[in-house]
Amino acid sequence: MELKGKIIAGLVGLFVGDLSGFPLGGLFGFILGTIAGHFIFDQPKETAISDGEFRAYQRRQGQFIYHVFRMCAKLAKIDGAINRAEVGYMEQLMRQHFRMNDRGRAQAIKIWKQAKDSTEPFDLAARAFYTDFGRDRHHILNMMDLLFATAAADGGLHPREEELLLRAAGVFHIGRLQYDRIKSRYYQTAPKPQQRLSPLDPHYTALGAKPTDSLEDIKKKYRALAMKWHPDKVLSQGASPDALRHAKEKFQQINEAWEQIEAARKTS
Repeated sequence: MELKGKIIAGLVGLFVGDLSGFPLGGLFGFILGTIAGHFIFDQPKETAISDGEFRAYQRRQGQFIYHVFRMCAKLAKIDGAINRAEVGYMEQLMRQHFRMNDRGRAQAIKIWKQAKDSTEPFDLAARAFYTDFGRDRHHILNMMDLLFATAAADGGLHPREEELLLRAAGVFHIGRLQYDRIKSRYYQTAPKPQQRLSPLDPHYTALGAKPTDSLEDIKKKYRALAMKWHPDKVLSQGASPDALRHAKEKFQQINEAWEQIEAARKTS
């Protein structure tokens, strides 16, 4: 609440009222001055501040929505063609969760389509979101929840979807306990011993390996996957542009996973 205008106008009223010579003139002058100060000085400033805060909130909310549809689109397409259930969930987000008008829906659909057709890696989108909202834990956990809801929209959890979810959890610095708690809202999972989420977990998942596997076994899995997803091989098989883009993303993830695991094993 603004007080400066009330105080200054009240003191002026006190001075003028006191000079008038009327009984209690100073007191009445102070009261009338504070009332005038509120309406002339403080109220317009309070309104401007409120309007500014509301506009800032709208910008922040719009920024969050942009990241939601960008990341959810990439997650939805990772296991193949986007199906009706996933599209239906996006409609539910627009109409019920974010309560968008027609203009907002058109913008969200545009973001969704651009992200779906883009060759930009999922990890880059996740890091961009964390850069903007890393200090706001509520938005971080809300985003993770929405990603799980997107994955669960078609009734299952594809290994590629879980791979991206694990990668997102790594970027967002979400621990294993919190990750499993969010996952349990959408999937029935058997109780597991509590364990900490390692930064290498997404890389092991990408190679279809386990932390307990030997480096030699992991290397064999890496080579088999690298051969399968090499863009030149995929191109020679007459792949479509979308399939080739997916192969390039997958090949990049496989190489990054092997490099990270190999480096960690050599330094341990």
